[in-house]
Amino acid sequence: MTIQIEIDEEKLMHLFEQGVLCASDFRCLNSESKQQVSKLCLTSCSKRLKTITCNIPIAMYKQAH
Repeated sequence: MTIQIEIDEEKLMHLFEQGVLCASDFRCLNSESKQQVSKLCLTSCSKRLKTITCNIPIAMYKQAH
């Protein structure tokens, strides 16, 4: 069974940022929504990547490649 809902863009972004909802958890019913969800998802991922630090020493990385 599926449930069709409408959600505010800011609330959806908050859920993405908290990691409790992923774009693959649902499907968009129109192209405009799909484009906006893609944008929100990419923005959320970008924010998350900016907060992750790399703990691999550069010398170690160069040796592996």
